[in-house]
Amino acid sequence: MLRFHRQAAATVLLAMAATALSGCGDPDKIVVVSRQNSSGTYEYFREEVLGKDGKFRQGTLDMSGSKDVVELVEKTPGAIGYSGMGYVTEGVKMLHVSKVKGEAGVEPTIPNAKNKSYPLARNLYLYLANEPTGAVKEYIDWILSDEGQKIVADLGYVPQEPKASPAAYPVSNGGEKITINVSGSDTMVNLAQAWSEAYHTKHPNVSVQIAGGGSGTGIAKLMAGNTDICNSSRDMKPDEKAKLNAKNGADPVEYIVGMDALGIYVHKDNKLDSISLDELKEIFGDGGKITLWSQLGATKEESK
Repeated sequence: MLRFHRQAAATVLLAMAATALSGCGDPDKIVVVSRQNSSGTYEYFREEVLGKDGKFRQGTLDMSGSKDVVELVEKTPGAIGYSGMGYVTEGVKMLHVSKVKGEAGVEPTIPNAKNKSYPLARNLYLYLANEPTGAVKEYIDWILSDEGQKIVADLGYVPQEPKASPAAYPVSNGGEKITINVSGSDTMVNLAQAWSEAYHTKHPNVSVQIAGGGSGTGIAKLMAGNTDICNSSRDMKPDEKAKLNAKNGADPVEYIVGMDALGIYVHKDNKLDSISLDELKEIFGDGGKITLWSQLGATKEESK
């Protein structure tokens, strides 16, 4: 029910944004689409593009989920936004990205994320407050196995080198009903849901409940003891780890479960194909000088 209300709210927000933007004026104007500040994707983009102390410009459209960003860009010819590469649709395209203006941009692909030639490649994490045991450990072992990592690849992310699938699941193969709660990253929601469904098919007595809200929300729930596993598209900050250590007497347990190329999304009809980190900073950053597509070499006609 809570997930339904959140999805309904996101749909309303998306519709309101699209309505407000329809016929809003100059087609050369860049519409900047971002994420809410509880998002690990927001934090990652801010640090990598704007700088550790950088700030976003005023007037960005801040969406609650990764899918929402892509849907709004798809409906808004003048928009640009950032989201995980696993959310690409036929209505948008992902720009090639270079570190420096004038260099050839690198395409956001699995091989380029894996070899880190794409500038916005990042790890995807699971965090736990303590070393996992029982059904939770079995679930994580399965995620890291060839079966779990195949799902990572199937959804367009970069898998880790898999371990062999566990031969036996002594806890989850029993008859007792087991619930595992997972919260956090919206970038990882589709992946987490796919893992949950596949695992439940193998182990019908295990229910893995997925909630989004952003990496920061998941980490807060983990620190409060309100979730078993936190999905995160950024690494935990030192102060967050210190708080968990103070509470539990041990550092949180971290698993890298895949990689993601953070895609820079524009409308499918946008003629721009490549962009640099410097140009992204000028678009998204506070005080940035790029506000028109024509400043990037795209004319008004081309950016329609």
